Amino acid sequence: MTPDLQDRLDRVSALQTALRDGRPRPDKVASWYCASALLDADGAPEAVAADVRAMREAIIGRIGKSRAPTGEMRWAYAAMLVARGVSADQLAAQREAIRTTFKSSEAYKKTGRPHAGGSRAALVLAVCGAEPAAGARAFFDMKVQLNPPCWRRDPGVTDLFAAAHAAKGDDARIVAQARDRATEVFGSDSRARGHKHTGAKACALYEAEPRTVLRRFHALDDARKQIKGLRHRVTRDMAIEWAAQGLEPADLQTIADLIDVLPKSLSGVSTGRSRMAHLLLTHGREGAEFGEITALAAIIAAQTAALVAVMAATTATTTAATAGS
Repeated sequence: MTPDLQDRLDRVSALQTALRDGRPRPDKVASWYCASALLDADGAPEAVAADVRAMREAIIGRIGKSRAPTGEMRWAYAAMLVARGVSADQLAAQREAIRTTFKSSEAYKKTGRPHAGGSRAALVLAVCGAEPAAGARAFFDMKVQLNPPCWRRDPGVTDLFAAAHAAKGDDARIVAQARDRATEVFGSDSRARGHKHTGAKACALYEAEPRTVLRRFHALDDARKQIKGLRHRVTRDMAIEWAAQGLEPADLQTIADLIDVLPKSLSGVSTGRSRMAHLLLTHGREGAEFGEITALAAIIAAQTAALVAVMAATTATTTAATAGS
């Protein structure tokens, strides 16, 4: 393990301990993913953890205790807001803009209600610095183009990607076309066919060339079967996501090494240690952090990992775009 990676692991471990030592506190699994979201936060772990607790209370004060985000996801939101220097007021303003835009536009006829009261999209847009009204309009324009048919619709995933593309300033039609091209490429391959929609979402978000991604996917799929312990810890869905981010087989060996030193408590959630290892490995790589929300099988781990990763990816992209303008 490289010194940088060891330092990253030590920092996350210290932040997780600080989050768990106080009251109130996230559960054991959520605390690790919250800690990973806080890698860029300055200050002693105890001070950062105190800021997260204060932010959690501020979210409750601005949005309400019974409204989304609730439970462990509220801790994840608080951690990401603290890490990016965004206030609970900004999150609440973006959430309200989404709700208002939905009610006053044609979106309600085409997209259905925003997931979790609009909180998922609001987090992405707020963290990326979108102006509330403009961000909400861009989000619904994107969602109209990307909304999948009802038989494979997951509102949380759709909202996450629509908000991420809107925060980047992407053109909705171009994103939809990029997904269609990638779906066609993956659909023609026997190994990738069952994961074509996952791969297409990742290709469009990271502006990756589908055939290049397909080559990397085959290499990663072969490697995960050969590296001890990875066959059942890294799925093909994960492999195709990571291929879109540019990961190569050598990265899987590093992930396997990290899995061996991560706490077993993360194993209680599907692919939990694999996702955490991936976040640690790719932290700081421009546009290379991504995870997918995977329904109930990965309740807190996958949801928080996805948010952390997309936050990092979209923030890096918007920062680079601003610097170049």
